[in-house]
Amino acid sequence: MKKLLKGLMVAALAMTLCACSSSDDTDSSDSGVVTITVAVSPDYAPYESLDTDGETIVGFDADMVALFPSYINTDETTYEFKWYNMSFENIVTQVQNGQADIGVSGFTYDEDRKVAWSEPYLGTAQVAVVAADSDIDSVDDLKGKTIAAQSGATGEDAAKSIEDANVVSVSNVQEIFTSLTSGQYDAVVVDSGVAQNYADAQGFKVLDEVLLDEKNYIIAKEGNDEMIELVNTCIEKFLASDDYQELCEKWGLSPLED
Repeated sequence: MKKLLKGLMVAALAMTLCACSSSDDTDSSDSGVVTITVAVSPDYAPYESLDTDGETIVGFDADMVALFPSYINTDETTYEFKWYNMSFENIVTQVQNGQADIGVSGFTYDEDRKVAWSEPYLGTAQVAVVAADSDIDSVDDLKGKTIAAQSGATGEDAAKSIEDANVVSVSNVQEIFTSLTSGQYDAVVVDSGVAQNYADAQGFKVLDEVLLDEKNYIIAKEGNDEMIELVNTCIEKFLASDDYQELCEKWGLSPLED
């Protein structure tokens, strides 16, 4: 499995981004080749981000999806997953309109998102992050503070649950942390894996208390049962593989608990 993982990761690194175009159905114009379009917001390391060249998506989700063809390819059909880069809040709309087959971008469940949900593939939580020298030590200290969260994400709802908080919605997570460094916000609310990634790299402080326990999913258009079934097959085989634990450790994310 390790040799397979390395080969598929190379394939993942070769994937480039382009503007999203209309595609009402999964493309199978080439005989025996089925192309599945994937909407992503690559500003959410370690789930997905752009490499140093700014051209290729890297991260847990990229490595995971790179393995999917090995689970579902047959002698007659080869599956290709093609990434499309967009802001996070636009992914759901693109999936709903059929302009992308699936959304893979660290999604956590939100009943207000009118999409189809896969089986979960990671455990996560919404947590608050503050500057290293901040006197904020607990969630209780966040009352009445200015808090940033990614627009359209469940972290936005978690931030709004804090008493008297002034919640600022920002589309790009990288910009959120840049502004936290400059003191524009008192705290930011993001997924625990993302929080720890920035804390390790830039010295932020992650508050111990969890605002919201969650899991990560892949989304598709409502009613697209065939696509969800295909994705769930991939997820089931991925969770049962040695690669799953290996990638969780590599990217510092939490495997699902039994």
